[in-house]
Amino acid sequence: MGLLEVGQLVTSKMGRDSGKKYVVIESLPDNHVTVADGFVRKMDRPKRKNVKHLVVHGIKLGTQMDDKAIRDFIERHSNVENEGEEGSKDHGQG
Repeated sequence: MGLLEVGQLVTSKMGRDSGKKYVVIESLPDNHVTVADGFVRKMDRPKRKNVKHLVVHGIKLGTQMDDKAIRDFIERHSNVENEGEEGSKDHGQG
């Protein structure tokens, strides 16, 4: 797919979860990914999102992928990049 990598920090920009931060767990066909936040959406029950409904941030979680690591990572970076700020990449265009 090439747009997103596993472990990438993203923010939802569409749907009921608009503004919520997630970590990409898996890339799927048809421009979709599965994401988890470690709280409501854990790794064993991730949410499926279209990449054009996500704002991609340039921060990536390391190799350790579990619910606690995802929770801690999102908390540490919760105010680092917000939608519309310089440095965020919107892959929904085009």
